[in-house]
Amino acid sequence: MTSTISHFFSHAYQATISFFAHHKTYTAFLFVIISAIFLYSIFSTPKINGESYMVVTGPIKQYVKVAGQVQSSKDANLAFQSTGAASYVTVRPGDKVLQGKVLATLQSGDFQAALLQAEANLANVTSLLNQLQQAARTEELTLKEQTLQNAKDLLEQSYGFIPDSIQNVDAVTADVIKNKFSALFVFSNSRYLLSFSSCDQRLQSEIETKRTDLENTLAFFQKKSGVITAISSAQTIDKTFNLSYQATIVTNDLVNSISNLLLLPCSISNPSLDGYRSSLSLAKTSMTSLFSDIASKRSFLIDAKNAFNQALGAVNFAKAGTDPHRIKAQIALVSQAEARVMSARSDIQKTMIVAPFTGVIKSVDISTGEKVSAGKTVISMLAADSFEIEAKVSEVDIVKVKQGAVAEVTLDVYGQSATFPATVTRINSTTTTEGSVPVYKIIITFNGKDDRIKQGMTANIKIITESKSKAIIVPARFVKVLSSKEGQVTISSLSQNIVRDVMLGIRGEDGYLEITEGLFPGDILVSPTTVRRESQKNN
Repeated sequence: MTSTISHFFSHAYQATISFFAHHKTYTAFLFVIISAIFLYSIFSTPKINGESYMVVTGPIKQYVKVAGQVQSSKDANLAFQSTGAASYVTVRPGDKVLQGKVLATLQSGDFQAALLQAEANLANVTSLLNQLQQAARTEELTLKEQTLQNAKDLLEQSYGFIPDSIQNVDAVTADVIKNKFSALFVFSNSRYLLSFSSCDQRLQSEIETKRTDLENTLAFFQKKSGVITAISSAQTIDKTFNLSYQATIVTNDLVNSISNLLLLPCSISNPSLDGYRSSLSLAKTSMTSLFSDIASKRSFLIDAKNAFNQALGAVNFAKAGTDPHRIKAQIALVSQAEARVMSARSDIQKTMIVAPFTGVIKSVDISTGEKVSAGKTVISMLAADSFEIEAKVSEVDIVKVKQGAVAEVTLDVYGQSATFPATVTRINSTTTTEGSVPVYKIIITFNGKDDRIKQGMTANIKIITESKSKAIIVPARFVKVLSSKEGQVTISSLSQNIVRDVMLGIRGEDGYLEITEGLFPGDILVSPTTVRRESQKNN
């Protein structure tokens, strides 16, 4: 029995194969009909008036949109580091300046002199170091010794003039005080008083004090000058010469004070003082000549001493050769001299305002000759090639914005077609209120330099708060939103519509929503409103 059944099915299979082999047209036709039925069973959807969508994957971005104005990303309020009077100001508001340009300076004569002295000292000790580091040759030593001898002769010559100069100071100061000014003063109660009543009591009192003090100064000087001769020691001559210089200065100071008193308008109108003014004129002539003489002798002596000391040092160093201990000590002196030069230059820098970056001068609150205090802002400037935007974000959106977030900026003047890349660089942690809405200030900085960007331009910013390159995305009209994270969609499956719960993700600005759970690529969605209209029509 089993054998018979098997034989029957085998015979039927062979007959079927033979039929299709000999009737190919019927075979193709039958295949097309079966395929159409199969495809219809898979892709057929209920009648929805074309409102359908096949779920796909694609990019989606979520933005926070704000607006603001372009402003400079760098500014500087500049001040002097020292106090003084402005010597010149080189800029005005609106000027464009390069980094490093000197914008203003203070009067710095004393600092310049200190720098020159420090540089001269550095050159001197450096020169001596070079001499130490080179073995002295015989001819070089001979030349240095000859220079030393010349300096010694000049110094001795200088000292030869000093005794006469000292005696001249003694004679001239005594003549001025004892003779020319004898009628101007009377001695009473251990002090000198003016012999006439002046119109300036304060200046009169000052003159009387100076005259009383000068008496002691000149007495001490005359005691020392009386023993000075050409054979006195250099040390004794130096001390007495310094006393004579001081005596000249204080005597000249008294003469100037008396001159100030007698030449006051209120004194000029008093003819009884004409005789005193004549004596004053003679005294001033004598003191001018004396001061010129002693000053020139003093300068000549100082120069001679310096030349001698320098020549003596050169000889000693040349004789010392390359002694490592002396070289080490000289290197230390060079380092100290270099430090003094740097300090002097630093002091000069404190009298200058220099542009810290390339930019535009915003304001100038100083003029030439004006006295300025250290630390007071006198010049303000803005960067010329670095811009940013200050914007305000609502309390609702600020939680989405992170520092470092990418932003897309458009400027009204260039339209929506020109996009400028930027980055959120700062977020203010404190809130302000606009109306009744809390807002937070943020700073968006442009990425790189672009000559099209100008300060004050109106900017529209889209801050990318979240972005995915491959997400399941659906037009928002196909989703019934239940909450911020939940929704429902209607899926067309064969001959019926199925409502399915989904989880929501990013909301893109182009009307798309991300579905994080509940859908797969290829699902066919229908609009919930279309399904409702179709149901109403059928009912």
